[in-house]
Amino acid sequence: MISRGKAHLVSTRITVRGCATSAFWGPYCNQTVDMIGCSQPSIDNNSRNLLDLKAERRNSLYTREHNRRINILSRPNGLVEQEVASNATTLVRMENSISCSISNDSICIRQGDMKFYFLDVVNLALQFKITATNFGALGPSLICYLRHNAFPQRDLHDYSGDISHDPLVVKLPNIGRWYIAIETVNKTQTNVTASTPVLDTTCFSLKWQLTGCLNGKTGTNCSWEAYGLHRVPKRSPSVPFESYYVPTDGTASLEDSHFYLEQFLSNSSHEQFAWTYFFLDVPQGSAGALIHVQLKSDKDLNYELYSKYGGLPSNDTWDYYASRTSSSNGSVFFSLQNSTDSDMDLSIFYAKEGTWCFGVKHPSDTANSQTYMSISLQGCHRNCNQKGVCHSSVDESGLTFYSFCTCDRDHGGFDCSDELVSPNGHIWQSVFLIASNGAAILPAFWALRQKAFAEWILYTSSGISSALYHSCDVGTWCILSFRVLQVSYLAPTC
Repeated sequence: MISRGKAHLVSTRITVRGCATSAFWGPYCNQTVDMIGCSQPSIDNNSRNLLDLKAERRNSLYTREHNRRINILSRPNGLVEQEVASNATTLVRMENSISCSISNDSICIRQGDMKFYFLDVVNLALQFKITATNFGALGPSLICYLRHNAFPQRDLHDYSGDISHDPLVVKLPNIGRWYIAIETVNKTQTNVTASTPVLDTTCFSLKWQLTGCLNGKTGTNCSWEAYGLHRVPKRSPSVPFESYYVPTDGTASLEDSHFYLEQFLSNSSHEQFAWTYFFLDVPQGSAGALIHVQLKSDKDLNYELYSKYGGLPSNDTWDYYASRTSSSNGSVFFSLQNSTDSDMDLSIFYAKEGTWCFGVKHPSDTANSQTYMSISLQGCHRNCNQKGVCHSSVDESGLTFYSFCTCDRDHGGFDCSDELVSPNGHIWQSVFLIASNGAAILPAFWALRQKAFAEWILYTSSGISSALYHSCDVGTWCILSFRVLQVSYLAPTC
């Protein structure tokens, strides 16, 4: 029985409760969250990437709104650390400097309380450090919890540590809002998650420090190249948001969907491998699309590709990874297909809206090879493998587009890559299924010889209708629409 009629309608209600402003939290929205505010310095007008762009030029690249902009600055020859003369928060002083501060220089926490702060990180930073000062050596331990885009708790956080003596350092923090929780714990208590409140109110000062690079550089010593990619919409796209990305420094043509990689790679004379970073923005409303990346070389491909959402990837921290010999194929949102010794083809499905960074790890000497790289935002994976048609639709919120494949009768799967029936098998299925209805010929012939015309009409019409019905079922040819065939009936043949 074919069942291809109207689908059942299911209603779902999702309720999200929260406070009216980000300055309060708690069950009754009566607990405050202090913001770490930062000043805005002057920026180079000729900057070539997101690390250097002015706020007004970054509006089309960042999809998340922030109340404050933090800029990370450096000297071309490396980082120069120098504290700002303040008892509150500091940033690394470099060629240009910026300082952050909280409303009160001195923080006091009562027994059993937990103090919350948040800081917006809008650039690709190298590290984030929190240090406690003016804190008594004989006092309780000062525990700090950090969590990205959510409130941290004692048993639910991304990073934690005792900052009474040593600072808490987060390497390569993600772009977004970081929430920070501070509490005091008695040093005799060994289990932090079940801490006992201290007896007295404790006061201290905090220093907040971000470290990063400028002038198109990144890495530990600001020695690796970093490039921003500009999104170019495709002409006559089959689905919304179809586009490709090219570097913004003018060396690559906007008319070409690919660019040669060697002219952008970092140079290193003292290390065996170097890193080059490319970062791009996935616009709002396109979370149902996929990021397609392809590397193709005239020689054996010696590159490794790392990707991370909202931060710099490294050997230790990445979301997806691919090389000539291995990949992170354990994720259902990642696909590495049709890759050879000189070609790498990968896709990231349902890419999050926001900033993505791709890191290319390559040998220091790449002068004798020629590799082109293409990064694009597509609707359907591999255009449904030429076995179907790509369609687009809008989710129930009306804010996000998504794409899907309508496959032909012989293929299935989300990208029509699964062969359901081979062409020869399909032909034999049609022959046997339709010919099986020939069993109605014998009773029809017997009824005609017996001059039982009513039975003859019944057997003949049942056999013919059953043959037409099964021809539609097998998918070869159909005289009626599927909705007309939604009828259950009794027939002497099957």
